[in-house]
Amino acid sequence: MAPEETGNPNRVFRWVLDVQPEWSWSDDIKSGRDAASRWAEGTNNQRALNLLTFEERDKVLRYYHIRDAKLSLASQLLKHCAIVRSCHVSWSESVITQDANYKPCFVPVNGATEHLQFNVSHHGSLVALVGCANKNVHIGVDVVQVDAGKDLPRVLEEGWPSWVKTYEAVFSAQEVQDIITWKPRQSLNDQDTIRSRLRHFYAHWCLKEAYVKMTGEALMAPWLQDMEFRNVKEPRPASEMPDSPVAGDWGETSSEIEIWHHGQRVTDVKMELQAFRNDYMIGTATSRIDVPFSPFKLVDLEQDIYPAAERKS
Repeated sequence: MAPEETGNPNRVFRWVLDVQPEWSWSDDIKSGRDAASRWAEGTNNQRALNLLTFEERDKVLRYYHIRDAKLSLASQLLKHCAIVRSCHVSWSESVITQDANYKPCFVPVNGATEHLQFNVSHHGSLVALVGCANKNVHIGVDVVQVDAGKDLPRVLEEGWPSWVKTYEAVFSAQEVQDIITWKPRQSLNDQDTIRSRLRHFYAHWCLKEAYVKMTGEALMAPWLQDMEFRNVKEPRPASEMPDSPVAGDWGETSSEIEIWHHGQRVTDVKMELQAFRNDYMIGTATSRIDVPFSPFKLVDLEQDIYPAAERKS
């Protein structure tokens, strides 16, 4: 991981860490009030936890489910690593703070090094972080995992329009209509059609979350239904692109998204949707259209995180 990738004030860097293969635990301690503490006893788990501050480690170990503790641990490690790589400080100096909107960031002491704006999201087993060493660039990220197995029974029971309207507080009236009437690119059976529609729905959801997180507000923002996305195209996973040079984990990228607010086109925000593996999408938003996105990097603990923790400022 090149330092110039993260320290460039004119570029947004983007990382993903998959916790599924990391920090294993025995089947008898998947959840419970003391599950995280018991899980933490593993040698590899201790190695990662020891990189956190006491407060951060305590927060991780409060989780009832081990899967949530792992996601919290990964989030903290990515934040510290981003600060070390971008701001040329040691791991012990990579103090995570918050801005006025309670978004995590790094503010250097006495202006000695770069500021770092960053945002984190997790879903399933993925944790994503986007960052930029420029205090004037606002960024947001969201990860969604399309779990058709979870949603399909309810959709079949309620019907597609009724299921979509359950979430109408998050979308504009036009977005709700677009989601309800959207049809897949090819003819499919009923269940596969619903699966395709769910992917399209979650593309909208992912964009909305990333945009809101860029602003520092929540999904209860009063202007939420006044802001809408048009020309939303859910990116296809690499497995559905046999003739594409893209292979492996990273699939299609969708960036021709139109943003509208109170009926006016928003032109000073850039957004992108990236397909990852078969069921994930990652949305990125930035307040500066002149600041490009770096390609996503799949972060490795041994090659990226632990070396950053050992380096000197």
